[in-house]
Amino acid sequence: MKSTFLQTTALIFFFAVLTASSAFGQAKPYENPKYGKDSASRMECLKNISLYSEFYKQKNYPDAVIPWRKVYNNCPKASKNTYLRGATIYKNLIAKQKNAEAKKSLIDTLMMIYDKRIEFYGSEGTVLGYKGVDLYSYYKDEKALEVYEILKKACELGAKKTKSAVVSTFMQATVAVYKAEQIEPTEVITAYTLSMSTLEAAVGYNKSRLDGKGGKNAAKELEKIVTSQANVDALFSESGAADCDALASIFAPKYDENANNVDWLKKVTKLLNRYDCTDKEIFAKSAEQLNKLEPSAEAAHNLARLFLKKADYAKAESYYEEATKLQEDSVTRALYFYEWSTLAMAQVNYPKVRKLSKQALKYNPKDGRPYLMIGRAYAASKGIGKETVEHNAVFWIAVDKFAKAKRVDSSIAAQANELISTYKKYYPGFEEWFMAIGTKEGDKYVVGGWINETTKVRF
Repeated sequence: MKSTFLQTTALIFFFAVLTASSAFGQAKPYENPKYGKDSASRMECLKNISLYSEFYKQKNYPDAVIPWRKVYNNCPKASKNTYLRGATIYKNLIAKQKNAEAKKSLIDTLMMIYDKRIEFYGSEGTVLGYKGVDLYSYYKDEKALEVYEILKKACELGAKKTKSAVVSTFMQATVAVYKAEQIEPTEVITAYTLSMSTLEAAVGYNKSRLDGKGGKNAAKELEKIVTSQANVDALFSESGAADCDALASIFAPKYDENANNVDWLKKVTKLLNRYDCTDKEIFAKSAEQLNKLEPSAEAAHNLARLFLKKADYAKAESYYEEATKLQEDSVTRALYFYEWSTLAMAQVNYPKVRKLSKQALKYNPKDGRPYLMIGRAYAASKGIGKETVEHNAVFWIAVDKFAKAKRVDSSIAAQANELISTYKKYYPGFEEWFMAIGTKEGDKYVVGGWINETTKVRF
């Protein structure tokens, strides 16, 4: 009864539209070729559009699908709404269908709706995104390879307008087909870089829309992108494809053509650093080139640490020097000077250890580690003083520095105490000292040589 009433209402509306068009001298719908090849078929098309639209408004999808199907088959170019509403109708029918074969048939039709929409109305990247996400939601890993191929193209075509859900699903499908041994590790890496670059582009695009008409939707999408980035990272990490050799084999052959591409260099160094692949030659080349094109304290610092790890001390030193010059934050600059002092220690350049440690203290006097470093340099110094017994006087001044370290920085007290305990054992003996030097406990004593600092005699 309700269905008959809605059909009657739809037909009344249909004839009202025709009458209004004639009365105001507008083009008659039944003369428009998009509704059919002749007036009779056009009239039939318009009638079915009115019928299914009325059922659609009432969410009566089982009755809506019959006239909708006639529009889809007989006048597919009539309106974009045929595909927008058709997708909604079929999703609802699929959700309520219990029979597996019937549900499969409905899903196939939904996929065809997306294909027809692309054929007549374009927006391939966007529509493929809908298609791939829906296909994966119904079949999961069973159709992972097909979804992978659909959504890869969706990301490539959609670029900055790609929805975060599309990217997340693409990475899920990628990992699924990799674990099923249907693609190589390099393809997983390519998919990951495509996913992350797509999301980064989407961030910029949605931020640019915040103050416009779609601002609310853009803000919601930005929140979703953050979640999607975390999901993509986690999926890639757990895939097993994030192998250093595989990553290097992807990027190394592309270096020459991208040597002046800052975005590419950033992507490579970020990815290799994240997966602890900094020992690869491609990382060093890319990081150095990036620092040439876009110098920064952070980039120079990363390079300094890299070459310190490789024991390439000359390069490490040059990058520490650059990093300390470029860094404006005092505490961070102090950290760079401290790390640089560890390089000087490795080079057995004790005066430089002290010089760099003092620079670290200048920018962050609350950090006790530079005092520990100076103390170690003093303790490692040999042969200072004329008399043999004086050679061990360096341990007095070293312990002074260890004590100062824990006074300014309680977080390193345990480490300082351990060093004090270790080096007190090497203090000069009282009798030997008194016989050779003649001073007693508590007297001042200048440790000479490059150290040239005053301490107190103690045994």
